[in-house]
Amino acid sequence: MSRDNQKQQTRELILNTASELFIEHGYENTSTRMIAKQANIGVGTVFSHFKDKQLLTQALFHKKIDDKLSRHLEKANNESTGLGYFLSFAKFLYGFYEEDRAFSKALMQTALFDVTYFEKQMNGFILQISDKLKIDLPKHTQQQRQIMAKAWFGFYTFHLLAGLSQPDLKSTQWLQALRKDCEILLSCH
Repeated sequence: MSRDNQKQQTRELILNTASELFIEHGYENTSTRMIAKQANIGVGTVFSHFKDKQLLTQALFHKKIDDKLSRHLEKANNESTGLGYFLSFAKFLYGFYEEDRAFSKALMQTALFDVTYFEKQMNGFILQISDKLKIDLPKHTQQQRQIMAKAWFGFYTFHLLAGLSQPDLKSTQWLQALRKDCEILLSCH
């Protein structure tokens, strides 16, 4: 087996082990030492793949969602309006975050203020929404549509954080509140 394949297998082992331990013990109660012990590797090996627990969490998030998002993209592309496109992704992502609230909260706590973590995806998503908004806002400029998309993304983030902090709220309720806010803002234009 090549060194690159071995490194990739070790990385996958660390991510899978971390995921299992996060579920079993919770994010806060799982240490990198526990992950290394469970995976039967050295702690230094964990740190050679992930500088810290935050980066491991972010990599685990990407591993969990990338495949699911690519499959959802086909469904979202069938939406005819910018609002439909945006809400399609919001529904999908809210459901994803609701599936494992503890992990989602940990991710938000570690990554929310790390703009570089979300920046590329966020900017790409805002551009996609603003392009779809040509149908909803045909007389608006690209810049105006981008501002609308950024506002919607702000609403999305607010409702995500509010939903994660209230265990009795379901993702369908987060989505309903988001839809209402987006429709109100859209009707003002």
